[in-house]
Amino acid sequence: MKFNWINKATTILLSSVLVGGVVTTTIPVLTTQAQAESLEDAPISYKVFKSDENAVKKAVKTSSSAVKQQLNAAFFKRMEKQPVNAYGYAISPYFSQAMAAMASHAVSELGRKGQVTPAFKRDYKAMIAVYDQFKGRLEPVYQGVIDDYIDDANQQISKNKVDSDNISDISEYFDQYFLQDIRPTKITGMPRVKSNITKLTAKKASKKYVKVTGTVKLGKKANYAQIKTYKGTRYAKLKGAHSFNKKIYAPKAKRVSATVGYYTHGHFSKVTAVKTVHVK
Repeated sequence: MKFNWINKATTILLSSVLVGGVVTTTIPVLTTQAQAESLEDAPISYKVFKSDENAVKKAVKTSSSAVKQQLNAAFFKRMEKQPVNAYGYAISPYFSQAMAAMASHAVSELGRKGQVTPAFKRDYKAMIAVYDQFKGRLEPVYQGVIDDYIDDANQQISKNKVDSDNISDISEYFDQYFLQDIRPTKITGMPRVKSNITKLTAKKASKKYVKVTGTVKLGKKANYAQIKTYKGTRYAKLKGAHSFNKKIYAPKAKRVSATVGYYTHGHFSKVTAVKTVHVK
């Protein structure tokens, strides 16, 4: 674990006051308790993850069409595959990316002289909604920094002359503080995935052979499909995409059944129910 809060405070949250020609600096000081809370890689429950995801989705719905196109259903679907990565643990969709996308489009939607447009208003409002969802989990000193930029932006919006850098700063500081303070190592209470064969087909490959193919959704460890015909039992190794296929000698086969499980040392333990199909 890297104890880098001091560097962050001195380089970003440094405030300077000029007194009698001498520059004095005021550095925000974190208490021991605040330091511990900041540096703790506390797990987050699946329920909290879904709350965060739904809040960001709701914000996207109020945003411009450009943001909706970028933060689409596929974005959230990829995020849901590994919820812990949604908090910035890997190069995959994560929540602060949503803020960055909204800010980028908001800036591009301003007029030449910083005039406010309807599209800008939608994306700026979405930015604030995302920030509000996570604000309470950021250290107070960091909330203060972002709040100051938001106050400045609101004043500029009221005057219809917005500094694009101010909007970008909201996103950039949010991203940095988010990754610093909200970084769970795991998601608890993940719903169990039920293993099942999602697709199974059996087709005549020739007069004597039947080709059996299938795909499976796994919630438990499995490595083989067990396939049965009137000629007996055969096994097909699962491929990386959780699929299997096997050519089986069964000239008179009318039906084929299959189940998926873990095969080792001559013993097969199934993890899915048996699925049966007619040979076509």
